[in-house]
Amino acid sequence: MSTKYDVSVVVINYNSKKYIDNLFESLVRLKHSDFTFQVVVVDNASSDDSVEYLESRRFDRDIDLKIVKSETNRGFAGGNNFGVEHSDGEYIVFLNNDTAVDEMWLETLYHFIRDSKNCVMANSKLLFFYDYVTFSFITADKIELDRNIRINGHDHYADGKFIENCLCEEHTLVCFGHTTVKLPLLDKSGGHTFVFDVKKWNADTDAVIVGGKEYKADKDGKITVTLTEEEVESLRVTLVQNAGSGIDSVYNGYDIGFCKPDGEEYSKPYELSNGCGASIIMKKKDFEDCGGFDEQFFMYYEDTDLSFRMKANGGKIMFCPSSVVRHIHTGSSTEWSPFFTYHVYRNKLLFLYKNFNKRLFFIYFIRQYIDGIRSKDNAKKRGCKDAYKIAFKKAKGIKY
Repeated sequence: MSTKYDVSVVVINYNSKKYIDNLFESLVRLKHSDFTFQVVVVDNASSDDSVEYLESRRFDRDIDLKIVKSETNRGFAGGNNFGVEHSDGEYIVFLNNDTAVDEMWLETLYHFIRDSKNCVMANSKLLFFYDYVTFSFITADKIELDRNIRINGHDHYADGKFIENCLCEEHTLVCFGHTTVKLPLLDKSGGHTFVFDVKKWNADTDAVIVGGKEYKADKDGKITVTLTEEEVESLRVTLVQNAGSGIDSVYNGYDIGFCKPDGEEYSKPYELSNGCGASIIMKKKDFEDCGGFDEQFFMYYEDTDLSFRMKANGGKIMFCPSSVVRHIHTGSSTEWSPFFTYHVYRNKLLFLYKNFNKRLFFIYFIRQYIDGIRSKDNAKKRGCKDAYKIAFKKAKGIKY
């Protein structure tokens, strides 16, 4: 197989104009001392003007850029397969569009897989896009805050992933003495001002704490915390989004290190059970020989399924900590939206059917379907039903 480049980086675009600048401004800064690379953008039938915008930015003056257009939305699995078909590299990297990469991201990832014995896939270290500052509370009982918080003039809806020991209601955070809330540093540098709207508090005792200082509500019920650039630098914490992926005891996929501070634990290579499709590298030949992504998955669990097939002949999947990506996370879909839920419930079952056995498939089909009935969640039930239909047709040798 003749190749024109050492590496092809495949990126899926689907109505993703808002991510283009962050990603491509980082790609043009990449170091690549002894290898060549191209970037292949697959447009999954976008309805916005993202492709036109990408073309107008002329990033092709600094990197070898190829844009291929699909007439339909092929999802993550089909879109990446389509991208590989149009790629000219010996190695393939799959990279999410809601990212920005470190300048040594590709150089270290490429050399890592080449130098690692029997490694068929290598996984970058994914960090959350923003760094964070941690807030805690003093209260005689509880402090109720509006969940929308102003950060340097931007409205920010506090994300439950970064909140501990708190009652998170749709519009309100009910905070106690052991609550912590991590809020993002939305601007890359400089000081930050955080404004909390207080709904219920004790004016005599209650306060927000950050950096050892207490901040109380004013007469209008607002707590304003202003941090200097020096204070921000001393308080910022970098959080891991994915230091490789795993499968737990009930076969749910998970991100290793999720929401934990980046540190020594995630600074050494180690073997993984499966990789995360947000930033992984492999030989194009290995990818094609194992059949590529299973397009029935559309998105979610497709990278887990691929990992199991890539390892089938004894190869290893490794974590490469020096290849660093900043990742917004679920930038292309909303976590636990009906779309997300449907595909996660369906694809977990398809993954079990393909990579384990029919008995395990039926056990989890029953468990998940009962969960859908109890929670009155139609997306869960539809996901289970469709997985059963696909499995039944596979068993009968019928193409789905």
